[in-house]
Amino acid sequence: MIGLALFMIVTPRHSAVQGVQTPINVVSAVWVTSEATYETGRTWTEIDAAPGDRNIRLRVTIQNLSNATISGLTAELKLQYPFKDVTGGDISRAYYSGSISPGTNAAADFVLNIDLGSNPGEYRLDMVVNYLELASGVGKTLYFLKSIVVTVPAVVSSTRYMVIYNTIASPSTTVPAGNITISGNLLNVGKISLLNTNVTISSEALARSAWIIVGQVDPNVPRAFSSGIQLRRNIAPGTYPITVFVTYADSMATSHVSQISLRLVVRPSEPRPPTVVQKQSDIVAILIQILRDLLSVLLGLAEMASTLQ
Repeated sequence: MIGLALFMIVTPRHSAVQGVQTPINVVSAVWVTSEATYETGRTWTEIDAAPGDRNIRLRVTIQNLSNATISGLTAELKLQYPFKDVTGGDISRAYYSGSISPGTNAAADFVLNIDLGSNPGEYRLDMVVNYLELASGVGKTLYFLKSIVVTVPAVVSSTRYMVIYNTIASPSTTVPAGNITISGNLLNVGKISLLNTNVTISSEALARSAWIIVGQVDPNVPRAFSSGIQLRRNIAPGTYPITVFVTYADSMATSHVSQISLRLVVRPSEPRPPTVVQKQSDIVAILIQILRDLLSVLLGLAEMASTLQ
């Protein structure tokens, strides 16, 4: 007997009500990145996500709890603060092309951005899963299109892979239009090399921001940075923050951010005392006057001599 495949659209909407078993369960949701090596190829590593991270992958693993094989899985992660997709939208989509047998797992990756001003903690996001459920009978195969909403936990931590330390402003007190030097050190406390590391130093007190290219920073290898900067001439006296902003990425172009703030005191410029130039100009004026007087005397003597002759 030739089997007949029928496609039936059935879209019951399940909800994860306590005490009711759903056909799909979220096993885990972890942030991952990968590092390519010549020996092992590309390997995936679990990482922490922090405020300001961009293009970071949230890998959601689900389990098929039903008695039927499912396939054609598509998932939509409904985003809320502090998450956005890479284009700034509120929905991130992922797909799984294979089939998932009863009791087995499958994973889908969502690429997200995390707002820099967010607080660490656990956030819970709704994920809509659409899939085809396979039901086989005598002489025919049925596919039921189903949909379910599950909850995905997304944890944002305060962990930074690049530590900024021993950062100083020298001198820490200066005057408008004064020159200072900002220096410090970077340390990669992660397990993989960080690429495209750049240091930006900015403040409203500065005439212009400074940008320092550091490049690749390997784990546990300190890297120093330093930059001389001039203050604005019209800056008012007071205390100003200086932000040291460090951006870096891994091999999957996941962008991370670390930053630290310093305090700079701007004092009024001191009144100028009488300068040596002014004193010298007074002496020169006196000498010129003496020379004029001598010249007048000499001219007078010369006229007197001519008269006597």
